[in-house]
Amino acid sequence: MDPVLFGIQWLHVLLGIIWFGNALVVAMILIPSLNPLPIPLQREVGSRYGNRSVKLFDIVAPAVIVLGIIRGTAYGPINSIDHVLGTAYGLTWLVALVTTIGVYLWGRFVIGGALSRMNSAPLNADGTATLELEQATQRVKVVVSLELIGFMVIFTTMILMRFGL
Repeated sequence: MDPVLFGIQWLHVLLGIIWFGNALVVAMILIPSLNPLPIPLQREVGSRYGNRSVKLFDIVAPAVIVLGIIRGTAYGPINSIDHVLGTAYGLTWLVALVTTIGVYLWGRFVIGGALSRMNSAPLNADGTATLELEQATQRVKVVVSLELIGFMVIFTTMILMRFGL
């Protein structure tokens, strides 16, 4: 067993679990837990979580991508463009790579922008949600759901590559 390959694979999987796991926890635990709280408290907690997340995932996501490239090429079967485009494994690897880069950029820019608009939307005088805030919140739910679909594609490609497809 090659210890460098083991380390690359181990770190790639661990960081991928952290990234994907975070998306699942936010969608299935954090957001539903915050929903019944007053909007100012939701914004405070969400802002703290978001600030920490951006710093972490600006390191984790690119590391997952770089390690995946290394794992597929220098320590994997891909040694040419012909292999990428001419084999089932290469095509699966390419789908995984493009989807992963897309999910990172989607989260960083689309979800980040939607969250920013939601957090800056005004409240009614009594502290309840305005129509603008409700619409912005709905958009966040949609773009987060689309991110989860991207993660499911990535997860599926990882399983397929494990079996050489």
